[in-house]
Amino acid sequence: MSPNIKKTEDFKLEPGEKLPKDMLEKLNAINKAYSKSRNFSQYVQELEQLFNLTPLQVTEESKRFLGGFMEGEASLNVSAKKLETAQFGMLIDPEFSITQHVNGFTHLHQALKIFQTGRIRHKAGSNATLVFIIDNRTSLEQKVVPFYENYVAPFACTAKVIRLQRFKEMLRLFGKDSHRDVKAFIEEILPLWDSMRMQSLRGQSNESFADLQEAQRFVSNLNRLRSNP
Repeated sequence: MSPNIKKTEDFKLEPGEKLPKDMLEKLNAINKAYSKSRNFSQYVQELEQLFNLTPLQVTEESKRFLGGFMEGEASLNVSAKKLETAQFGMLIDPEFSITQHVNGFTHLHQALKIFQTGRIRHKAGSNATLVFIIDNRTSLEQKVVPFYENYVAPFACTAKVIRLQRFKEMLRLFGKDSHRDVKAFIEEILPLWDSMRMQSLRGQSNESFADLQEAQRFVSNLNRLRSNP
């Protein structure tokens, strides 16, 4: 590792300061290598070396701490994006994430060790924000959801519990291939996606669809065109 790379235990970035360029480049290289190797143990070790962290032992106490932390800082999201190569021209993508400034990297490290999957990336466009992401549906079903049920939901607010139930239902629909059937896609998956969008995000310019009806029309029209070329 370059001697010029600052380590998280040696400094605290102030608001507005950027993650050092050499550290960012190394983080990107680690993620790129992991995409090829799929060696999770090596991936964790390289992140620990980059951020100068002591290997973490997972305990029941650390799981309980993460559960409380996730109640306030984690997100269960389902995004909808236009994608020409998708079956109905739209990609529905369930995802679990925790976003932290680099000063809070230890929390992302803890999540990585507890879930034994996922990855940590730099948030595009930010100065020093990192995101821990799990988007593999099998991992979401087998690791994230059970953890939520055991360590988060029993102490969560009602809104978070409802969101978890909707997230589980979305995964269930994917599990029975509803995303491959146009009727189920329009009548089940899209309304569920719409119900999970944060109210404050609706109508923003960066959204692919302004509302549920627009998304449903898009899928219906595209499916009709593709069925009758």
